[in-house]
Amino acid sequence: MPVCAANPATGTAMSSRADTAAAVTGDSIAVAGWTALSRATGVLRFAVIGAVLGPTFFGNTYQFTNSLPNLVFYGLLGGALFSSLLVPALVKSIDLGDRAGSVRLAGGFLGVAWLGLAVLVPVTVLAGPLALGAGQQGQARVLLALFVPQLFCYAVVATSVAVMNAHRRFALAAGAPAIENLGIIAVLLAIGDPSRIVPLGIGTTLAVVLHAAVQWAGARRAGVTLVPRAGWRDPEARTLIRRAVPSVIQAALAAGQLVVLLAIANRVPGGVVAFQLALSFCYVINALGAVPFALAALPRLARMHRDGDRAGFAGTLAGGLSLGLFVTVPVAVIYFVMAGPLAGLVSAGRMGPGGTALIAAALAGLAAAVIGETIFSISTYASYAREDTRSPLWSTVVGAGTCLTVASLALPAEGTAVLAILGLAYSAGAVAAAIVLSTRIWRDRAPARRKLLTSAGRTAAGAVVLAGPAWLTSVTVPDLVGAPLGTGAGLLAAVCVAAGLFLAVQVLLRAPELALVAGGFKSLRGRS
Repeated sequence: MPVCAANPATGTAMSSRADTAAAVTGDSIAVAGWTALSRATGVLRFAVIGAVLGPTFFGNTYQFTNSLPNLVFYGLLGGALFSSLLVPALVKSIDLGDRAGSVRLAGGFLGVAWLGLAVLVPVTVLAGPLALGAGQQGQARVLLALFVPQLFCYAVVATSVAVMNAHRRFALAAGAPAIENLGIIAVLLAIGDPSRIVPLGIGTTLAVVLHAAVQWAGARRAGVTLVPRAGWRDPEARTLIRRAVPSVIQAALAAGQLVVLLAIANRVPGGVVAFQLALSFCYVINALGAVPFALAALPRLARMHRDGDRAGFAGTLAGGLSLGLFVTVPVAVIYFVMAGPLAGLVSAGRMGPGGTALIAAALAGLAAAVIGETIFSISTYASYAREDTRSPLWSTVVGAGTCLTVASLALPAEGTAVLAILGLAYSAGAVAAAIVLSTRIWRDRAPARRKLLTSAGRTAAGAVVLAGPAWLTSVTVPDLVGAPLGTGAGLLAAVCVAAGLFLAVQVLLRAPELALVAGGFKSLRGRS
């Protein structure tokens, strides 16, 4: 009798799960690669805004008003979260071969989104400027009137992205935002003069229109020509909309929280630009370490939930969280210990030393948010795959309450202290929301939870080891190299040291994430 007899059914299931893990990782790598391009251009965009407009109240006004359309759609209307709920519904239509159903459902979603935006437009234009100082409100109203069309463009973007993700087409959806960022950069560099408000506003909006057009074309190539429809008359669309109500409230809370933080940052000249520059670092790594897996796994998790595959669902989710933390935890440590050099890297033109100090203070405070957002983002998408929108909502309520409580401490503060407290407030809220949602989602998944905690422990060990050497490298290399290349050389050397130490620790601890990443690249090559 053989020492080891393989159970054919068990072996097939294990092989299938391994293939699924490799495929999900491969899709995640593809999303991360294209997202890296779009997010890098996003950081460059904020840097150009700072360089052209400087740490001024007009810089605050432009950045605040240009952020409002994004905040209103992705915040008050729950754009990204709402469209994520569209993916499982589209997957069902795809599996049934019902192309007409996909077209009807996507068009109904877009029609409902446009209807909601039509209601919110007057409120945005009238109430948005009130968050700024009295001297800024006139310019803000002019800019908002020019930025309003962006709202409807973002609805097209979100719906198109949901269609492409449901069809496992991730590249264009993840990379197209670079078109918008590069367009806005070109407008800022071409116009340059802050007094030319109207050309600045029109050019910025045209960049968003171009982005939306490219995403719409991508959805059409996937087989869905997006045309707004009366979704409120479609029973399936109405069911989706009812399920999305908690996600809309959740997004509105997150957007309101950010508006409050930006309003407090506006007490400091250049504070809004500096805080959003620091936030862009967090958004970049969240987009590379959390969102790629969440997007790649969402169609599969939805199928696993529908088929009752609880073990596969828990294992896929645990693997995704492990991989997300494997990327984001060491980066969070780097953000904290090297906040100053990183802030100097994106401070150009009129930002100067004062602006650099503001960015560094905010970034150091935001470091822990990178970890909290990773856990919360992946867990939220997993909840949506299970058609559970209430758990992420209650977690967001706790997170927003925590954030605003800590942020109130910034009201009597001044200068860089304001930005540091706001960064800590955002981190506190992100971590609190992650803890609450994790407690709910892992309640009855003990084996997968133990596997996840073991992986997180290995990752944390590597992050602790890299902290000291990375910081020491970042402060000594610039003195050795000298100006003007010292800061860049120091950052590059510090990142190389940090990556080398972290990977060495993972190799010693035999981290399975290394094999998972290798399998993901192999899966990508196979599909190519």
